[in-house]
Amino acid sequence: MDWYNNYRLVKDGDGYILEIYLNKDLPEFADENMAKSPETSVKLEDKAKGLIKEKFSNLKINAVKFVLGAIVVATIPLYASTATAEAASPTSVSQSASKTATVTASSLNVRSGPSTSYSIIHTLWNGNRVPVVEETDGWFKIKLSDGRTGWISKTYAKISTETMGTVTATQLNVRSGPSTSYSSIHMLWNGNRVPIIDESGNWYKIRLSDGRTGWVSKTYISVDMPKQEQPKPVDTRQQKIDKVISTARSLIGTPYVYGGESPEEGGFDCSGLTQYVFKQVGYNLNRVSYDQAKQGVSVSKDNLQPGDLVFFSFNQNNKIDHVGIYTGNGKMIHSPSSGSTVKEVNINVTYWQQRYGTARRIIT
Repeated sequence: MDWYNNYRLVKDGDGYILEIYLNKDLPEFADENMAKSPETSVKLEDKAKGLIKEKFSNLKINAVKFVLGAIVVATIPLYASTATAEAASPTSVSQSASKTATVTASSLNVRSGPSTSYSIIHTLWNGNRVPVVEETDGWFKIKLSDGRTGWISKTYAKISTETMGTVTATQLNVRSGPSTSYSSIHMLWNGNRVPIIDESGNWYKIRLSDGRTGWVSKTYISVDMPKQEQPKPVDTRQQKIDKVISTARSLIGTPYVYGGESPEEGGFDCSGLTQYVFKQVGYNLNRVSYDQAKQGVSVSKDNLQPGDLVFFSFNQNNKIDHVGIYTGNGKMIHSPSSGSTVKEVNINVTYWQQRYGTARRIIT
């Protein structure tokens, strides 16, 4: 039995990210076994390098992503960008300052140097948070989750200072709650740095680079500076909308699963996706699209705003049986149907226009 089911290459700057879909039927890839066996990470990296040598020896592979079911359990950087900005004289930001930039634009190009004349090596989305390691006039030098560095315009990023922690274990499970009884939602590796946003007992709540939050054991985190107790800010309406959009975008590519309500279940159906995303900002939606169409306030199609729910009738009989999250510019994110995945599509095409039903604003 092969250790993987499939793989694909994703273009990443001047190279590629190799996504490997692990065989979840193998016992060594069960959550509890991956957590108990530090050798698993080493074996996976060795296997991945063997696959690269066999099939992609002529390509530049920047990083390897290991995917188990619908969850990215680990990302291993294999190539650090050597791009430098010869024309700039950047000012270093000390590690102890632990500055983090939050993306405020809908999407933001990461470039190999501090100007638009440099090549694009990556794209960030609204709400993504990245460590800032240097800055110069108008530009932040940031570190991506795969270890590479790049530059983003200060115009489209908001700086903040927060407590950072460094993973000291070989690999570390990120769990959905503050104990080992909660499910593993992600895997961190030795040396990964993460923002610490809360704590409970022997656990830290951390924020991942895709905007999701989770819990890790304090035993395996080295904190850069003493954590200061501050009152938790109350999210504004726009912050909630931004989080809805960034959370939905982080789930693009997740399989459609009939009755699915979470990544832990392997995927979502249409209303399971919207229910899950809005729960992340404190809103409890009804379970099916027909009932979700009764919540919030009615919105005309001409007044749609990002974060609104848009509803459709597949059979064109005025009975609501599908829902998506409007993201602006005539697009929505939805979980379409069996055999497909969560994706962002244009609703101003004939197919969706003919099936459009109504829209509701949940975040008012």
